[in-house]
Amino acid sequence: MIGQDLSGSTVLDAFGGTGLLAAEAWSRGADVTVVERNRRQAQTIRDTAKRLGAQWTVACGDSVAMAAALGMFDFVLADPPYALVTESLVANLSTCVGGTLVLEADGRVALPDVVGDLSRLRRKRYGNTSIHVYVR
Repeated sequence: MIGQDLSGSTVLDAFGGTGLLAAEAWSRGADVTVVERNRRQAQTIRDTAKRLGAQWTVACGDSVAMAAALGMFDFVLADPPYALVTESLVANLSTCVGGTLVLEADGRVALPDVVGDLSRLRRKRYGNTSIHVYVR
């Protein structure tokens, strides 16, 4: 959804989890930052980056609360726990979206077409999951 070549792009994996989104963005040439609130999982992501020889910035904390302090990213990838997905989450993350936000959510969650400075470019449904692409 965001292209094959991310060389020179900055990417935030806002809900690190396993680090899979970070690894995928890095494999496409992006400069990657990961935020994960679980300390143990954040360390696992650091270990993964080290094994891959990747230079990721990994922060432990709440990406929604930290968003304004993180700076701007060309792409923000967000696969949060579905219960957290609200218009407010999109609005808070928008403070670090310099270009595109790709958000995975429960397909039943209704999100607006416009949130602050972000406009939804498309929504794609895959079974019970929806991918929302917002652009600045």
